[in-house]
Amino acid sequence: MKKTFLLLVVFLAIAKMTFGQIWDVPNTKPDGDPFGAINYYIAGDTTATGERAHPDRIYRLQKDKVYFLNGALYCNFDLKLIADEAVGSEKPPIVASTADAAGVIQLIQFKLFGDGYVKNIIFQMTPPTGSGDSNASFFLSGEGHNYEFDNVMIEWGLWTGIVTEVPVNKVVIKNCYFKNPEHRTNIYNGRGFGFYQENPADSVIMQNNTFFNMNSFAFFADVSSISPNYFLFDHNTIVNSMKFPIHSFWFPDATVTNNLFYNAHSYGENLQDRVGQDPDLQQYGIINLTALPSDLLTYFDIAEGDRKYVVANNGFFYEDDIITYLNEYNLDPTPFMNNRTQGMFDNSAMYPNFSVTNTMVENPDFINPGEGMASMIQWMKNKRNAVMNSQWGWDSDGDKFAVEWPVVENLAYNNETLKTGAEGGFPVGDLNWWPEKKAEWLATMVATNEVQSKIGAITVEPNPAKTHLTIDYTLTEKSEVTISIYNLAGAQISTLYKGTQTGGDHSIN
Repeated sequence: MKKTFLLLVVFLAIAKMTFGQIWDVPNTKPDGDPFGAINYYIAGDTTATGERAHPDRIYRLQKDKVYFLNGALYCNFDLKLIADEAVGSEKPPIVASTADAAGVIQLIQFKLFGDGYVKNIIFQMTPPTGSGDSNASFFLSGEGHNYEFDNVMIEWGLWTGIVTEVPVNKVVIKNCYFKNPEHRTNIYNGRGFGFYQENPADSVIMQNNTFFNMNSFAFFADVSSISPNYFLFDHNTIVNSMKFPIHSFWFPDATVTNNLFYNAHSYGENLQDRVGQDPDLQQYGIINLTALPSDLLTYFDIAEGDRKYVVANNGFFYEDDIITYLNEYNLDPTPFMNNRTQGMFDNSAMYPNFSVTNTMVENPDFINPGEGMASMIQWMKNKRNAVMNSQWGWDSDGDKFAVEWPVVENLAYNNETLKTGAEGGFPVGDLNWWPEKKAEWLATMVATNEVQSKIGAITVEPNPAKTHLTIDYTLTEKSEVTISIYNLAGAQISTLYKGTQTGGDHSIN
């Protein structure tokens, strides 16, 4: 059976877990030792026979405290790890990696085998010595489980912030900040979130996040990985990255909207760089696609022409210093899409559910972009000249371990086109840099969800439709109803009905 696509405004959220009693986690063990206190209290919350003593407990970390790990925290249970939101001069709690007596740092901070909910916490992958980093902050290891990260900051790290290692159900990453994820020598490490080998999530929602000074991908499901069934990349800001921010050829259903790509994929490519990377040796752009292989068409249970990819209202810009570097090494500037990908979007007969609109090539003119571009360019030159490299990330105080809070950089901007370029007239990129606009945006989400709560069920046949369709729906109460048709670019085509209807079943032909 072919999957069909219905263009609706849908706001996806992870299923809420059953929350229990909040328990405040001390940052020292009973003997006063701070190292491993978080491991002691969370992993050690068991009965004498090994069951969870408090299976519904919410573990709350304390603001202005540091929690030192003394090894990876393995969670064979649903983990609910939160803090109250920091206000004013308060700093969110920090969970920090440490090194053992031999100087070995734990490779990962957390391994989650159940559901995971994490909110309002900073994860520092550099130990107090400031030397070395963990590879990853979170391994998502619960097959079929759900994970949500909200207002989380992950700083430094050699490989990736968050990664799946088994097939999971849903991953939501919102209001998060990935800062300085970088590898000393490997340009493909220093990532945000993605899939390890063939271990996808069924759906991925990445919304209102910032990715700042990073070697590699904001999202990755590379050639050894399967893409998610549904992917939303919306209102994210990417500043200074060396490789392409979205790494997957094979999305069956994706929406990439309202993002700001600034100095993204700055490394550039020559022909040698493309070997083993692009199947046609084409230059990678910000958006990259190929036709789905036959095994993935079977896996996703669709035909090639059923795929959906909506790209709209994205900002895209490279500073002159990046262009100068590219010219010095005879590298072409990175396109928004390469020729193959653009050809797929242009082929409406084959790909009727593909659309790209309102790509804005605009300099955002950030209020305070921090630093990183110059050191990133030097790192890229060293890499091309086979010169030994080191991490190039930016800490204004020079102390890699100490987390600066509030952050020094301010990625709000002055560009008037971008300020109103997103859907609804909102700023492009992460709305957390625009608190008042974020509040307005959230209000529109609430209003839309209230409308949706009145709809009991809806079906559209046939779908897609060429000349005629029938819409059957159920209202849970008497409501003002407007039914309009929009194309994939978001333009209204017609209004089928507008008026008051009673609760119950209705049909529009």
